[in-house]
Amino acid sequence: MFKKTQKGYYEFNKFKKFKGLIHGFSSRKFGDMRSNKKLDNFLHVLNLQKKNLVLMEQVHGDKVKVVDEDEKGKVIPGIDGMVTNTFGIVLGVKTADCLPILFYDPIGKIIGVVHAGWRGILARIAQKVIDLMIKMGSVPSDILIGIGPYIGGCCYSADNQRAGQFLGEFGNLPSMIYSNQKGLYLDLAVPTLNQLVQSGVPKENIFNSQICTSCQNKEFFSYRKDSKKTYGEMLGIISFNNIAE
Repeated sequence: MFKKTQKGYYEFNKFKKFKGLIHGFSSRKFGDMRSNKKLDNFLHVLNLQKKNLVLMEQVHGDKVKVVDEDEKGKVIPGIDGMVTNTFGIVLGVKTADCLPILFYDPIGKIIGVVHAGWRGILARIAQKVIDLMIKMGSVPSDILIGIGPYIGGCCYSADNQRAGQFLGEFGNLPSMIYSNQKGLYLDLAVPTLNQLVQSGVPKENIFNSQICTSCQNKEFFSYRKDSKKTYGEMLGIISFNNIAE
């Protein structure tokens, strides 16, 4: 279950139960996370410090990286996914329609984040994070995954070319593409879930917020729904300390 906390940010119940694990997703209430002041405020609400935050350039690609103590406080160029087994690091992902994905292996003590846009999903970026976690010692059946708010298939229109790219890569997955009188629509979560399950992650370990940023635009920013002048970005974060279970 994905719900709003009393402090106004969102979290997964499944992740919340782990001692020493901190995670959350900002809402419109916290403002545009491109503002350092508002980002600092959001981190403060979660009792986290910006000096420990690692962000990604988010180039809509498929490159993923292991980060460590040396990357604290930095924005890593050229990547859209990262993992770590270093306690105290805060991994962050900024989104306004793309899928913000959190990863947690409570056995191997590894966390990760992904910024999954349509290009990254086509290039199987979520699968590449799982592959990287396996190299670090994770077993796919131990990994828990949370997908935060993103633009849903109800609102994400696609042209024939883009729909064809997804059909070519993933086949005709149920509910991935549908059409109505307005055109074609693409649910980016469907191929994302498909590649995660193909990587060995059990379906029951994958938690989808199922919140559409466009439908719930009063609560969340949406690049497509808001104008380019007024849209903002949300932040999803995950971190753990040495008492993590």
